[in-house]
Amino acid sequence: EVEGGRSTDSNQLASDGYEDIHVELPRGVHPPRRIVVPGLGAVVEVSCSSYCTIAITLDGRVFSWGDSDGNALGHSCAECHTPVWITSLRGLRVAHGSLAYTNAAVATDEGRCYMWGGNAWEHGIAGGRSSLGPTEVVWSGVPSCYRCSSVALASAHGYLIFQKQP
Repeated sequence: EVEGGRSTDSNQLASDGYEDIHVELPRGVHPPRRIVVPGLGAVVEVSCSSYCTIAITLDGRVFSWGDSDGNALGHSCAECHTPVWITSLRGLRVAHGSLAYTNAAVATDEGRCYMWGGNAWEHGIAGGRSSLGPTEVVWSGVPSCYRCSSVALASAHGYLIFQKQP
């Protein structure tokens, strides 16, 4: 059953919006459903890649789940299908995050940036590092009055958004 109350067979989604929408789902793909995870709390941002997903909660915690190729999850679980708190970011209030392939980056509300993953691919952001979890990234040449406010990653590049602080 979908939100509009109409029954559909298991391979279709339907909408009761301004027009009827029927989407044929590939075999093995399930329609979206609400998931309640004890202890997760309210989620304010989600980012997905081919390998994993991160969720940032209202209180600034980061949870990840999926496949840990290249240490993409930021924690020690090799593969998990439920959100796991990235405890190495404990004490930080994360505001934004982004994923691309096995690379991950988050920006805190204090303007700090942490990155992890990428160890499985050439040119990964973490290639050659000994650390498997999040590591703070510090730049030389950026004036101290600027703070990282957001991050965006893609397959072969990424962007860090800086804002000048008063």
